[in-house]
Amino acid sequence: MTDGLYGRSEFDALLTEESIFDGVFECLRRIWGEEDALGERELGGSEYQTRLLERELAKLYPPLYDELAEQMGDHPITSLEEGCGVIMDALSLREGFRLEREFADEHGWDVSLTWAPIERLPSETQFVCQEWFDAHSPSAVNRDDYRYIGDLDVPQLPGTSPEYVWTRHPDKRLEAALQGNYSTEEIEDIYEDVKGLLENIVYESVHTEFLVTSDHGYVNHLGTSPYTLSDELEESLKGKFSSRFTEVSNSQAFQLLERANIIKRIDNHYVVRGHHKWTKRGAAKKIMHGGFSLPECMTPVLRINTTGGN
Repeated sequence: MTDGLYGRSEFDALLTEESIFDGVFECLRRIWGEEDALGERELGGSEYQTRLLERELAKLYPPLYDELAEQMGDHPITSLEEGCGVIMDALSLREGFRLEREFADEHGWDVSLTWAPIERLPSETQFVCQEWFDAHSPSAVNRDDYRYIGDLDVPQLPGTSPEYVWTRHPDKRLEAALQGNYSTEEIEDIYEDVKGLLENIVYESVHTEFLVTSDHGYVNHLGTSPYTLSDELEESLKGKFSSRFTEVSNSQAFQLLERANIIKRIDNHYVVRGHHKWTKRGAAKKIMHGGFSLPECMTPVLRINTTGGN
């Protein structure tokens, strides 16, 4: 495997942890735990390493995606008994590793980071919100123990135990980021907004214990990619997909893509595996959801205890 994707400790984790994904988590920490991994100069390289890691793991361990799918469901947010549960739309492990380090260093909080698989596929907010809160969107949830935050201002929180907060960030800005060849949005700027919003939620809440997670992560197609397709497969993919998932239908193109392990059927949808992408005229968006990849299907689970903090 390519140098830099793991060291001895990450390799040992891949071999010895109860779940291979705990080893994957440590490999992702190696990539995204670097202080400047989200910076403009390093971001493309960090994303490339992430894509390369997933491609190589899938080759070396064919059951990877089947086992990830089997683990989905029963997300920790659904068993929260006390404190505040914060769901940040599309927050990924990329940001999670940095939040863990900075919150501990800057506030003296007791902070730990683990991971959990998404609730279900396709990894889209509408499907996860239906599972968790029986509503078609986070803004439509009507419960006394719940608040939806659509912008960066924090309203009065429920004060119940547990209480739930769903924020539209970072996805609200990710949707506009990295479109085309030029962008005024930078991932680091988006991260700082997310960090500030989460800090304000902590300050406004009556609780001292927080579980911070997300409905899904995201795939970032920034820069070069080790994923390649033949002309036939690329034509089939761009002919059938306008996003990273689509409803199942009887088509030879779908069968071709499935046999080549480009897509996978999950109930009534086909989802794109890994970091495969397609090219459509005018389709310049590089950050996408809804497929079946490690960065979007392994969600951060950040636990914060503010007792004794600054």
